[in-house]
Amino acid sequence: MERANLEALFEKVETIAHGPHAEMLHKLIDLLYEREMEEPEYFSPEDLAAIEEGMKASLSGDRSQFIPWEDLKKELDL
Repeated sequence: MERANLEALFEKVETIAHGPHAEMLHKLIDLLYEREMEEPEYFSPEDLAAIEEGMKASLSGDRSQFIPWEDLKKELDL
């Protein structure tokens, strides 16, 4: 990644890290870092599209595609 792009990315990460989505950013970075340290396994185009769709929905406040944790536990019989 070019230096200018990397600096712009750092600025964005810093802004998000100080905002209401800081915890989500931290979890996403941890997930990506863990995957980077494992055997190479890349996101499929479908995975990337689903991630992008979920992030856009979450950031726009649309929670219609998400279900509460308690409901998921019941559905999966956990």
